[in-house]
Amino acid sequence: MSDEPTLLLSKSDIAALAGVKRPVVTMWAKRYSTTDRPFPKPARVEARQEKFAAHDVVAWLKDRGLGNNETLAEDVAVYAALEHPTGADPDIAFAGLTALLCLKAQIGMPLEDLDDEEILDEADDLDPDDVYLYRELSDLGVHLGTYARHADRMADAAYTPEHAFEALIAQRFRLPIADWADSALAESALTLCTRVATALVYSDRVAFVDPSVDGSDLLVAVRRELSEDSEPIAITGRADTVSARLARRRLAIHRWRRHPNPEEGFGADFSLDRPALFLTQYPSPSTLGYSPVDVLTEIDNITVQMGPEHTAVVIAPASVLVDAIRDREALSIRSGIVRSDRLRAAIRLPEGLLVTRPGMPMAMWVLGPPDERTAPGDRWTVLADVSHRSLDHGTVEGIVSDVVAAMGDWNSVRAHAFNFGEVRRTSGLLAADRHGLVVSRDDRPAAGGADVASRVMTLVDAVNEHSRRVVDGLQVTVAYDGTEALSMPTAGELVARQKLALISGNRIEPGDIRSGGDVRVIGAPELLGEKRLGERGIDRLVHAAKYPNSRYTEPGDIVFCTAPGFGVMVDTVGASLVLAPARIFRIRPGETDGLVPEVIARHLRQRVATAKPTGAVRSGRRWRDWTIPMLTDEQVDDVVPLLEDLDARRREARDLIDSLNDLTDTMIDGVTRGVLSVTAHNGSNPEEG
Repeated sequence: MSDEPTLLLSKSDIAALAGVKRPVVTMWAKRYSTTDRPFPKPARVEARQEKFAAHDVVAWLKDRGLGNNETLAEDVAVYAALEHPTGADPDIAFAGLTALLCLKAQIGMPLEDLDDEEILDEADDLDPDDVYLYRELSDLGVHLGTYARHADRMADAAYTPEHAFEALIAQRFRLPIADWADSALAESALTLCTRVATALVYSDRVAFVDPSVDGSDLLVAVRRELSEDSEPIAITGRADTVSARLARRRLAIHRWRRHPNPEEGFGADFSLDRPALFLTQYPSPSTLGYSPVDVLTEIDNITVQMGPEHTAVVIAPASVLVDAIRDREALSIRSGIVRSDRLRAAIRLPEGLLVTRPGMPMAMWVLGPPDERTAPGDRWTVLADVSHRSLDHGTVEGIVSDVVAAMGDWNSVRAHAFNFGEVRRTSGLLAADRHGLVVSRDDRPAAGGADVASRVMTLVDAVNEHSRRVVDGLQVTVAYDGTEALSMPTAGELVARQKLALISGNRIEPGDIRSGGDVRVIGAPELLGEKRLGERGIDRLVHAAKYPNSRYTEPGDIVFCTAPGFGVMVDTVGASLVLAPARIFRIRPGETDGLVPEVIARHLRQRVATAKPTGAVRSGRRWRDWTIPMLTDEQVDDVVPLLEDLDARRREARDLIDSLNDLTDTMIDGVTRGVLSVTAHNGSNPEEG
């Protein structure tokens, strides 16, 4: 294995590296073939398969700003180190690289300045008992120097050894660390656990305890939220497995101080004489095969070890923590934990939080010291069910607020307006535990009766105001002008005569489009009525940075699409981004000639076929064949004011429907929760007889 191997990538490799689908790479090669910066030429062709130099591909992708991977350089460095055919065994290479990066971070100097013996001497000084890295470096043997230089290049590409280490860990789904892949939590789950954990930490003396022997994802996520200057203490289980040693290297490179703990791990006699937060997940790499009894037994051991200054955050399958349990032994253990009065909050979470098992719903338990001032019969637990919600910022903040309140005394709980939680007496939970620790799901916060009443009164006023505007008399004079139909030009003819301009839509990455974005977008969902205009958008800063050459609409633009169906609307405001494959008809300035956007859109909506002929790939008429109405000056003067009046009435009617729906939902919410009584006084009665 040479020190500077030439890494070759196939088009499939390039697609995986760039985070795109395979056909996109072929499209790039064709689209940019005639530009001043064409796609790189193949460096080699093997069995008719083109191979490209990785360095050239990465430089081209970064220059063009293409792909969905912000860590191209780091990932290529990883790929080069692990995939070269003349290197060390992949298992040994991976372990050795993580050990080298860990060593580099702690000694703070380039590894290429050291020979093999000096590297091992430094490792022996850091790890005299061979707890986490010496063995991995020794196993590299004759490859040690080569991989040391690889580690330097990886750290340079990622800017720090820590980032390079995480780039390696991010390869868990294709590297030989299957247990780490199968226990990986989604980023939203890590964020939730981190926010809850840090909200419960009130002292720099708090130690973070993970009883698992090889869990590290949660502690690494927490470390990102702690001060750079802090020196947090981590206490973990102990084992000499490959996975456990990797976890210890990961904690070391992220500057966790490890607290001495018993060689046999955690047991009932374990004690900690300082504030501590237990933070763990199930499954972890070493607990993938655990049964509900095994998981609950470990959690029960945590509760036994907890003292007055200890709290715990546990994320595990909902089937273990909150759902109904049939196994009597598991049910007995869970009931014992509930009876201990340490379970302060139990929250059912959505699916999709365990990466390799997205269909498994998860749950969170938050435990704390029992409130000795509360009589046993009055003790309580906060339950919540957010399994129907995404763990977005609002949901996470609502959960954190509820958990913090649940960790207080009875007075703080009673004073808190819970976002999702409901306070339940422990005695009632024990009686129904076999049915699960669950509550009804509720999308809307449980507002007080006064708030609901005020909201209903405001909505009644809004309904009445919109009703008056909608039913205001409409007067239209109609005259019969004969039966002769006017001939109309086609859209293709008007484009050729430069009276209409055809403008393509913008190509925006789907991940950049979100609800409530600053810059409004119009795509097929808006044109087909699946989304309301203004419901979706893109952040203004993201748009400016990634799409500086995109085109905005102008007031009066006619936006249309033909796939996946036909839809058309007029953008009366402008300043929107039209998303391909939708396109725009724009009436050129000074070329109106009776072209009225609303008339054209209504005409097309009536005339364009929405269904394809049986067996056809496309509808029979292309946009070039669509007829476009052109009004006389007199018709424009008569029709335009009427169209504006009808459009205003249409908007008022939509506002009326929205207000009626909101009023109905708010009224039912108040009535069903027993905080509101309503009586209708419409001022008229139906006639009898």
